[in-house]
Amino acid sequence: MEKKGGKRLARKDTDRRREELPEAVEKPAETEGDAVGPQMSRGRRLWHDYGYLLVTLAVVFVLFRVLLQLAYVPSGSMETTIPTKSLLVGWRLPYVVSDPLPERGDIVTFWNEEMDRVLVKRVIGLPGETVSIKDGFVYIDGGKLAEDYLPVSGITRSEETTFEVPEGHIFLMGDNRTGSLDSRFWDDPYMPLDQLQGRMLLAISIGPKQSWQGIHWIA
Repeated sequence: MEKKGGKRLARKDTDRRREELPEAVEKPAETEGDAVGPQMSRGRRLWHDYGYLLVTLAVVFVLFRVLLQLAYVPSGSMETTIPTKSLLVGWRLPYVVSDPLPERGDIVTFWNEEMDRVLVKRVIGLPGETVSIKDGFVYIDGGKLAEDYLPVSGITRSEETTFEVPEGHIFLMGDNRTGSLDSRFWDDPYMPLDQLQGRMLLAISIGPKQSWQGIHWIA
């Protein structure tokens, strides 16, 4: 009897202690939205994910459509100044905002209507000048033109020997005088200034068996 009574007393004591313990306060579980704050709008999320890419593309577009120009020389018409299959980097901005007069000796790109493509040549004759070809040499208004950039001098030939450059136009030749189709042979020898696209600054040649390899300043 004493054992049963003792067990009942112990059970009552345990129940009393449980009743005296404070009830646990349940905290509401945090939701994912509460943890990260308000969600970004679709537009802001797209800008967050792709904004840097868009800015980079915009900079590249402005750089190569307004400031600089890339050109490719597929032939040997400018050898050895510019090897065949060279990449050129040029200055475009002045020719985007106006039609500036280039300097004699500049290497320029321009749209040639007769050949229906962009060409790369050197400026020889300026508006109002007379270009003459005699004994393999070039003369400007009667004075012999010094052409230190040519790989070989005294080999300039042309069926027509005198060219009167009209105003608003220029006369161009390739440095490879025996392998360039230029003002000497076009039906219309004179290129309008408004067809100029850029002045070349650098030539990059990395192909095998080139006259030179690397990066050269050609301005």
